[in-house]
Amino acid sequence: MRSTQLCYWFEGMAYYNDKREFFNGGLVLYKRDLNINSPKSKTHAEAKWYMRVKIDGRKGRAINKSTKCAVYEDAYAYALDEYHRLLNAHRLGHTLKEWTFEAHWNEWYERNKQANVWSESRADWHTKYFKRYFSAYFSDGEKSKLLNDIDATYASGYFDWRIGYWSRLNGEQLTKYNPKRKSAKTTTTNNAVKVPSHKTLKMEQSALNQIFFDAFTKGRTQQAFKLQSPKMEATLNGQRAFFTDDEYNKLVRNLKSYKDNVGRFKGVRVNAKHALERQQIYYFIMFLANSGLRVGEARLMKWSDITFDIKLKNSNETIAEVRVSQHNKTKKERFVQCQPNANRYLKEWKEITKFKKSDELVWFSIGANGTQRPFTDLNKTFQTILKKIPHNDRADGLLFSADGQRRSLYSLRHVYATMRLNRGVSIYDLSKNMGTQVKQIEKHYSHMMTKDRAEQITKVPTRSANNDKVDDDFVAEALARFKDGKLSQTALMEILNNK
Repeated sequence: MRSTQLCYWFEGMAYYNDKREFFNGGLVLYKRDLNINSPKSKTHAEAKWYMRVKIDGRKGRAINKSTKCAVYEDAYAYALDEYHRLLNAHRLGHTLKEWTFEAHWNEWYERNKQANVWSESRADWHTKYFKRYFSAYFSDGEKSKLLNDIDATYASGYFDWRIGYWSRLNGEQLTKYNPKRKSAKTTTTNNAVKVPSHKTLKMEQSALNQIFFDAFTKGRTQQAFKLQSPKMEATLNGQRAFFTDDEYNKLVRNLKSYKDNVGRFKGVRVNAKHALERQQIYYFIMFLANSGLRVGEARLMKWSDITFDIKLKNSNETIAEVRVSQHNKTKKERFVQCQPNANRYLKEWKEITKFKKSDELVWFSIGANGTQRPFTDLNKTFQTILKKIPHNDRADGLLFSADGQRRSLYSLRHVYATMRLNRGVSIYDLSKNMGTQVKQIEKHYSHMMTKDRAEQITKVPTRSANNDKVDDDFVAEALARFKDGKLSQTALMEILNNK
């Protein structure tokens, strides 16, 4: 009996019920005898083909795995591809282990975290989006998908799935009750944006491309592809959500009430910590609107980055200059000239905050031990304030623009750009101070020009009778192209100034 049992087993694996060899035994296709493997089972599904790979020069046992195919032709095609993948991976010195999406993401994340590639907020973003979206899509129910089972077609389907996430049953249930918010004031996820913005999808696209490219370069997948997110209507005709002069003035008035804990923003139980947070929100918002800094850039500011009370020529005003660290979106250090109001707001805030040392953060959140750390998200607080400010009988107050665009802290950067352009600051100077490109300023803010500036731009200089008609035709053509959006404002000014 013992010798009979040994016939059924070879190297610890099941008896070859239908054995077929290829490449001098390097690849073996076989079926397992289900009566031997599961003798107590009364019924069996159709037997699947298994594969066994033995690679010359590789230490250890052979690689055995299921092809998950019951039809021989399908099993052979799969086994052949897998055999060549394993052979090629061995030649390149790559691991032969079958990596799941989750296993690779965990290793990739820890490697980047230890290398200090990301800021704390960026690492937190990767964790949240993996847990909420990436791990859910790239899985088969409860089990993470193998990287080699993820091709370009399947991966690209992520975006359609993602766009409809909050409209499907599981998303709707999560909106009503989120088990992760048991200790929070509310258990709902009503503040989740139902349709992701173009920028959000671009960020997810970038993250997924990094993950899959890293897996390919490490030989963990044979699939090489690059994802492209769909173009969502993130802006209206290239314009971004901003505040009109009237709306901005209303915001400023209400922010003072919020800071002082009076009027519609009066709280019943506002302790010293909450009072400080209210003051910080006020000064932070006013600083952004008067400096044009990105939220991420302001988040990293230290007191040593600020030079106060810089005198201006031909003016009694003084400004503050802020050094923006190279650890920002543009990866370049720059010095930002803030408006006089920003100089005043920063000085007032420094008198209030207890963190005044040169190496301490200007804007912060307070940890459990009383130490400061970079804030994670002030945008939700800002949007809550906007919703409570009455405006034109709108249900959400100032939260949305007249065109239905949702405002955020980034809208304050547009407030700054609008004010500077309306006061005659050149697009070139503004782009340098804001750390962006001239074409971005033209794209998003050219519609903000006042009537006086528009008339000045389109006004044709007085010409003498001796001027050549060709010059007149050239200027007319330039003006026509400018009005059609085919010629930039900068190019038009150069043409007019040289005539």
